[in-house]
Formats: sequence, C-alpha cells, structure tokens
Amino acid sequence: MNLRHPDPGELDAVLALLQANDIADAGVTDWIRDDLRRHWDELDLEQNAWVVELDGQLAGYLDVENRGTGRVIADGYVHPDARGRGVGSELVRLSERHALELAPDGPLRLHIGTLSTADAFFLARGYGRVRSFLRMVIDLDAAPELTSPPEVELRTMRSPEEDHAVYEVLEEAFADDWEHRPRPFEEYAKRTFHDPDFDAFLCPVAVAEGAIVGASLNWWKRNGDWGWIGTLGVRRKGRGRGIGEALVRWSFAEFLRRGERRVALGVDALNETGALRLYERLGMRRFWEAAVWEKELRAA
Repeated sequence: MNLRHPDPGELDAVLALLQANDIADAGVTDWIRDDLRRHWDELDLEQNAWVVELDGQLAGYLDVENRGTGRVIADGYVHPDARGRGVGSELVRLSERHALELAPDGPLRLHIGTLSTADAFFLARGYGRVRSFLRMVIDLDAAPELTSPPEVELRTMRSPEEDHAVYEVLEEAFADDWEHRPRPFEEYAKRTFHDPDFDAFLCPVAVAEGAIVGASLNWWKRNGDWGWIGTLGVRRKGRGRGIGEALVRWSFAEFLRRGERRVALGVDALNETGALRLYERLGMRRFWEAAVWEKELRAA
C-alpha cells in the first residue's frame, strides 16, 4: 500500500475513483469534473489530500479540512475493486492523525461522511452516527406555477448592492442549524458573491415592507450536472407565509427557462423548519443519503 499526495494531473483518475465509490455504495454519483476541480483549487493537495495505491492502481482517496471550533471533517473514498484490503481502515487512521495535527489544542471532534451502510465499520472504531444529509432532485416536465405570498415581492437579486442584506438574511436563517459556523461578510462574499460562477440573475429574493426577508443562492452547474439551489433561507419573522416555497418555485422556473430540466439541492434530514417536507411536496425525490459519523479525538 503506497500512500502519497495526489498530483494535479491526476484529477480525472481521482474523479473516476470517486464516481466508482459512489455508484458501488448508492447506485448513483453526482461527482463531475468541474466540482472536483473547484474543490482542489481551494485545497492544499500537498498538505491535506492523499491517494492510496495498490498494485500500481489508485485504490483510495482522502482529504481533510479543519472547520474550526474544534471540528475537522474528512472525506474518504475506496475503489470497489480494492475493498476488503485495509484501504478504508488506513484512511480512517490517517484522518484521525492529521486532524490532531491540524487542530493541536482544545477539544476536537472528527466527522466522516459516507453514502454506504458501514455501521459496523465505524462503530468498531469508536464512531457514532450523528446526522444524515439528503441530496434531493427533481426532473421538471413543465414550468411550475409561480406563487407570491401576500404583500411579498419576488424578484431577482441585485448585486453587489444587496450582497450584505442577503448575507444577513441567510446567516440568520441558518443560525440554529447543526454545526453552523458564523462567517464574517468578507469571507462569505469571497466564497459566494465573488465566485466567478456566481450569477445574481439566477438568484431570487423575497421582499416585504421594503426589506429582503428570504433568498435563494442558485448555481448553474454545481455539486452535479444540474441546476443547484445552493443556499435557501427565510428570516424567522418571515416563516410560515409560503416564502420558501415561492423561492423554490421561482428557482425551478428560471432553471427550466434557461434549458435545465434537472434541479437539485441538499438538506439536513433533521431540519426543523419543515424544509424536507416542502421539497417532497414539490415533487423532489431523494437521490442519496449520507451519514455523518463522529469521534471525539480530544475531550473538552
């Protein structure tokens, strides 16, 4: 078993490994080349990513990220042809060792996500299942009926003048979400509004009494070969009025108008705002479910 950092020129080979892993676990994959390229652009491959070789072939892949506040996340994949040969165990050991290096002080938890039903594997290594996340997808046959709650205007976001207002709406909307980490506007804007692929004309906002109360940041191709509803949120005072549903319908209609029939989004399976019920009611189906496993590496 040879463990080393990946070379940027191996992007397509690693992509094939990721896709094969997902198909073996869930029967589907949403990995596309542009997504992996974007991910690697933000990743220090020489410090935080590894590949495993067996018999001269790529057998595994891992990257690790320090999310701050005592939390490190690891994303690992094993090629189905290499399973049962210790690759997964080595990736977990490496994840734990590197997490301790990335966060040398204070309490520390490691999170690992997987599409597989690998309960026995993780339980035997001291992990507990703490969360599940769903990828939801819809194939649009026709434009949805657009709705607008009373005294609420739905329109396209105006950027950059509304960047900060949208940021405040979405930070408030997700403030109580599991493991939410507040980010300063400058960091949020760099990763979102300043992204070369950001298109404000694809992003609707809901306005009530002259202020933005809801927004959906959408992307043309992101996290799969489809239209992507990336971040959808409504201020607490605006909830229960149908604003979230109106934003989703607007998004569906705009993607379809541009020629994209398949639309996807991600949601916490335990979301307390009723988001999952809304998406299912609008016709979205579950594409895959990922379990998040946690291990406390260093106690408080």
